[in-house]
Amino acid sequence: MKASTGALKKIQVLMGSLSDSEKKLAEYLRLEREKIPFLSIYDVAKNAGVSTATVSRFVRKVGYKNFTELKIGIARDTDDSLQEIFSAINPDDSDEKIIQKVFHGNIKSIEDTYNIISIENLIKFAKAIAHSKRVLCIGIGGSGNVARDAALRLSHLNIQAEAYTDYYQILVQSLRTDKDTVVLGISHSGRSSITVEGLKLAKSKNAITGGISNYPDSPLSKVADFFFCTSFPETGVKVAALSSRIAQLCLIDAMYLLVARYRKNLWDVKKLNNLTDKLLRNK
Repeated sequence: MKASTGALKKIQVLMGSLSDSEKKLAEYLRLEREKIPFLSIYDVAKNAGVSTATVSRFVRKVGYKNFTELKIGIARDTDDSLQEIFSAINPDDSDEKIIQKVFHGNIKSIEDTYNIISIENLIKFAKAIAHSKRVLCIGIGGSGNVARDAALRLSHLNIQAEAYTDYYQILVQSLRTDKDTVVLGISHSGRSSITVEGLKLAKSKNAITGGISNYPDSPLSKVADFFFCTSFPETGVKVAALSSRIAQLCLIDAMYLLVARYRKNLWDVKKLNNLTDKLLRNK
């Protein structure tokens, strides 16, 4: 996670891995964020109902050297105007407001995803794909569409890339993997049982596995060799159009370009594009 990531965003990402007392502290910091910059570590511990040792441990876990640095980070995050933009869409919102929320939400999603992903792991995973003999992209529902897009892009790099979005096919193809195969599982919730099971099966066959999800402590994150967490502000809007799909596609774009850099024996893409244009004109 990058140093520039906001304090409240860091806390949100790590929420699933915190202890009960740390979660209690995290919730207090979130609700009272405007007051935190003016309180001492003893005041925060007392008000949150935890020990000062818990606060100190929490500070280090979030990635700060001391409590003062955390306070500065929270102070920078306390912008109510931004919080309002990323709130749920309400029935009385104007058309313009709805459009604004969608665009700002997706922009924020991309920025936050960039801030929390591991660049090092993204490069390592891209290299693994570049040196593989076969790549499987798996996902169900909306995530299946992203899996198809990923496979299509990689196939342009002369890679045997396949997408599977059917329950039975995911299981069968995952069992056909080996050490020269890379399997990428995509699930917004990270809890799609078939996608998680597909990665488990592939891993048992010594395949390299990668996962993309919006939740850092999800089952998918636990079975993937390389896990990438996207970020989308959680609101009352629970529809596919307002998910982390945009951030997922940005991740795949980055992977695609990195793989192209490390891949040998690339096709003549220009020749392929010219052939496609010719076929479309003669259609």
